Amino acid sequence: MNTIARFARIQKISFFGAMAAVAAVTFAVPTSGWAAEPVKLSASAIGRPPIFSNTYVDVGEAMGFFKAAGVDVNFRWFQRGSDTAKSVVTGDVAVGFTSSQAGLNLIASGAPVVAIAGMPSQDWLVATDDPKVKGCNDLKGKTSAADGINNARYLYIAAVVATCGLKLSDLKLIDLANQPLVKAGIAGQVHTGVFHVDELAQVEFKTGKKWRLIEAPPAIKAGLHYAMLIASKKAIAENREGLVRYLEGWILTQKMMGSKSPADKVAFATVASNASKIDFKVALAAIDSYQSIGYWVNNDGLDEKQMMSQLNQLVKIGSVKAAQKPTYDKIVDKSIYAEAMKRVEAKFGKVE
Repeated sequence: MNTIARFARIQKISFFGAMAAVAAVTFAVPTSGWAAEPVKLSASAIGRPPIFSNTYVDVGEAMGFFKAAGVDVNFRWFQRGSDTAKSVVTGDVAVGFTSSQAGLNLIASGAPVVAIAGMPSQDWLVATDDPKVKGCNDLKGKTSAADGINNARYLYIAAVVATCGLKLSDLKLIDLANQPLVKAGIAGQVHTGVFHVDELAQVEFKTGKKWRLIEAPPAIKAGLHYAMLIASKKAIAENREGLVRYLEGWILTQKMMGSKSPADKVAFATVASNASKIDFKVALAAIDSYQSIGYWVNNDGLDEKQMMSQLNQLVKIGSVKAAQKPTYDKIVDKSIYAEAMKRVEAKFGKVE
């Protein structure tokens, strides 16, 4: 029985109530900070079950962070980051979580959207249990799981194999991602693929087998940007207040998810394991792995150098035409996050 379950039994309170109480030891949202009249907002996320980064939705709801910010969020779920991004363009939602590649592709194409926050540190792993694949060159002619054309995994493996002189046409790519990829890896149906950290951990945990990592040059990891929240310009004009409050909740989730406090980690792992339907031990270990790469940051996550490097990579592999390459100021609107952070720090103190 885990810490929160024991706490719940002793105190005779709900599971999430116990979680909130445990987490409150180090990270609490004072009730005095709750907004009285919530603003409605629609948002898209990747799942369900959510990929690990998108468990921020469950953390935010379980811990009351969105409620504290005064925003009533209706989440719509999609299996692909490209689809969450499209839902923003079509106006189905005001804001969506998507891969930076998908977001930049849309912005370069002239879509009326901008990035309002981001996660700079990508966690992609090209991994294999094929004994014949020992390095990048050995991927030639091999079947590898990635997602569809111009989706995040597809573009990441394109960047990796380019470093050893290969093209995507040298590989046999299959469209498989998220939980279907995990299930296929556990079943022995996939032997090489592009995984999130926690996805590979799930496969290795269930099979008891270690997969070999195909190392990517440090420049690839340092020069790629992972994900962003994109909002439509129409939503910014019509419901800026809702977006500011949404980012207040986002800031609180990122603070919680990046917390090194043991109590916060237990609370987060409990939410993540339930939401993503993975073993608690895998979730807890994944949190440590993610924190080691600075996955959750206490800033807007829209570093100009890194984002433009990601954009240049997309130009290099032909995903974005050089003539359509947008400038940084056309990609981002940092003012919404700045206002949200100002409000959070006014209510709860400096975020570090």
